[in-house]
Amino acid sequence: MTAAHRRYWLALHPDISKPIGGAKQMHRLAEALSACGREAIIIQQDASFHPGWFHSSVATIALDVWKQRGDLSPGRDVLILPETFLPALPRYAPGLPKLVFNQNGAYTFGLGPGDGFPAKPEAILELYRKPELVHVLCVSEHDQALLSQGLGLGSERVSRVINAVEVDRFRPKGSKRLQLAYMPRKNQRDAVITAALIQQHPALRRWKLVPIHKRPQEEVASILQASLGFLAFGHPEGFGLPLAEAAACGCALIGYSGLGGRELIQAAQALQVGWNVDVGDWQGFLHGVMQLQDQLDDNAQSLSQRLQQLSQTIRTRYSFPAMVESVRAALRQWEAQLPQ
Repeated sequence: MTAAHRRYWLALHPDISKPIGGAKQMHRLAEALSACGREAIIIQQDASFHPGWFHSSVATIALDVWKQRGDLSPGRDVLILPETFLPALPRYAPGLPKLVFNQNGAYTFGLGPGDGFPAKPEAILELYRKPELVHVLCVSEHDQALLSQGLGLGSERVSRVINAVEVDRFRPKGSKRLQLAYMPRKNQRDAVITAALIQQHPALRRWKLVPIHKRPQEEVASILQASLGFLAFGHPEGFGLPLAEAAACGCALIGYSGLGGRELIQAAQALQVGWNVDVGDWQGFLHGVMQLQDQLDDNAQSLSQRLQQLSQTIRTRYSFPAMVESVRAALRQWEAQLPQ
């Protein structure tokens, strides 16, 4: 069996229509595998389901139909599970080699009571060391260190794949306004309090705050393209896709890195257009916005140039071709461990 004949099945169910970044990135992983010459199919509840809020033409199959297939073999087929499926690892297609696509290291030990995860961390560590789990994928430098070093899986069993940003959509366009965009879905209380503090601050009343919630991707991009800054309240984050999309649109970054987004905040900080805020530090958001305003008042042209440079950095580093190359490198590692 040659590597090109490997068939990858990506578990993504139940079918959920609301925007969830992890679902889109599972599709992107399937696309990257296809670009590397592998067959990749997503397992859904209904084969015809599509979330509707992003484009994808990845092949799909219904879970019930997949379970009835009689042609699955460990020499050809590989199953990819999200990190939240870990408790099902031993009973989900027993005998097939498996990968875990860990998109958020914070969920490695479960999401909370009733999530089906073992109560003891030791039991979860044991699942990650099952022989049928040949490799673990993650999407940030932080999580790569957590999994390879913290969990002791080693660099040979963990690969970081680039989380691709839709660079054709998320890019600078038009002029910037004195506007701050933010997403209130995660840590909504912090978002509401921070917005109120900014709006009542005498030095910051000129700023318009625009929440992004349940908007189509085109509208999200338009808001970010018009905004000078992005307030990040996401924590924890496996990568911080909203941070990446905002930076790709030329926004300064102010807020929580979510741990997984450290590399994004650091890229902005290197250009003096990023301010990391500790979780719960509402004053830290005010400080960042005031620093951004000072830069705008001092030298608007310099600020614009640095935001353009940040956009270019993000759109190059986190492009789909970069994701494909990272998957290609990871493939060489894990396929060497697969049954022949």
